[in-house]
Amino acid sequence: MTHQHVQAQRLPGHGILAQEAIALAEALLRQAQSEQTAREHEQGHKIARMMGDPAGKELTIALVDQAFRSHRPARIADQLRHLLERYGTPAYMDWWERVALSLGGIMAHYLPALVVPPIVARLRQETSNVILPGEEGDLRRYLQARRAGGVRLNLNQLGEAILGEEEAVRRLDSYLELLAREDVEYISVKISSVFSQINLVAFDHTVEQIKGRLRTLYRHARTHRYQSPDGTARPKFINLDMEEYRDLHLTVQAFCEVLDEPEFLSLRAGIVLQAYLPDAFHVQKSLTEWSSVELAR
Repeated sequence: MTHQHVQAQRLPGHGILAQEAIALAEALLRQAQSEQTAREHEQGHKIARMMGDPAGKELTIALVDQAFRSHRPARIADQLRHLLERYGTPAYMDWWERVALSLGGIMAHYLPALVVPPIVARLRQETSNVILPGEEGDLRRYLQARRAGGVRLNLNQLGEAILGEEEAVRRLDSYLELLAREDVEYISVKISSVFSQINLVAFDHTVEQIKGRLRTLYRHARTHRYQSPDGTARPKFINLDMEEYRDLHLTVQAFCEVLDEPEFLSLRAGIVLQAYLPDAFHVQKSLTEWSSVELAR
């Protein structure tokens, strides 16, 4: 009878473990929603509207990325005008925000030093719960506050795929600087941010180049240990993320081959798989088998 009852509760094509995972995800989501503040609830609705506005989403992502990268008002003003011409004013925004952005795009061209700082400040305010300030003082205070509250953080640097090796070296150096900080425990890294010449035709050569960058990162993670509030020290943790499907198998192969090397057998590291990719399940099975062999060594 019990077996028949369980079978009746299954969704087509799902096992019991999948059902338990769905139930857990639902419970976590309900708990998170019950603890939302009014501001977070409002922001959630706004993000939902943004997701239904493809052009607005593209403009917002590009503007946040590029406005935060530059410290020159004239450069930001030029990019703001370009992005508004390309995507138009986001439909998901409130009417007064659309008017302010349109006027800002016009006036910023003539008075960038006066108009751009309030626009950047508004972007920082809107994204303050997901995008941290990178300036030393602000970042240090934020990390101290989270650590004091018992919150552990994974830092993921803002920015899209890089275009050249000079920029790749700068991005690699910025990751190394994060790992060297005493208050940073965990970072996420995309291979497309530390190596610019990804070429699937030259797959093996690309993997070898990526492995060289990973070794540098993993050595730094092992050397610069993080001291927990309880006094224990351990290597920093690096999680490999991905920008697009192209990077999936490159990232997985480089990840496994570097961690198979004697130098890194004892190092803890992570990798992200996007659940929406058709290949993800089979890659997950392969990674599980590989990690089981590693643990048995």
